[in-house]
Amino acid sequence: MRLFRLAKDKPGNYRADDLSGNGAAIAGGRWNPVGMPALYTSLNAATAVLEVRVHASGIPPAGNLFLVELEISDHLVDEGYEPVLPADWTALPIPASTVDVGRHWLMQGTSVAMKVPSVVCPADWNLILNPLHSDYRELKVIRQEAFGLDPRLFC
Repeated sequence: MRLFRLAKDKPGNYRADDLSGNGAAIAGGRWNPVGMPALYTSLNAATAVLEVRVHASGIPPAGNLFLVELEISDHLVDEGYEPVLPADWTALPIPASTVDVGRHWLMQGTSVAMKVPSVVCPADWNLILNPLHSDYRELKVIRQEAFGLDPRLFC
């Protein structure tokens, strides 16, 4: 299965193809608490772009963006966790309920992937990956290309 993420490359700090999940561990996210690594991916490149756009707070991100295409075995996604979504799963600020769902999934370590709808485009899916799961090593970067966000996204 192909997955996508739009990531920054900061020479001397981290690379766009860094799959450690440390960025999410530092900042926390909708589906993971601070201190727990997770890798956020989307099933479509356009959704990955939208996810970055909504987190940009109206300010275009500085350059060095890359569209990173990943590959993981279909069966690992098919066997992934698809949680019952809390009633407030789309709320802002991020509700504790979604962080708790992710924390529980990450701590159990029963699957490498958790499939959740994108808040910004609920018709599409994001795949949250657990870097500490033994099957995570099957995740491969298959392509990485420089990517510029269309300025109209910020008009």
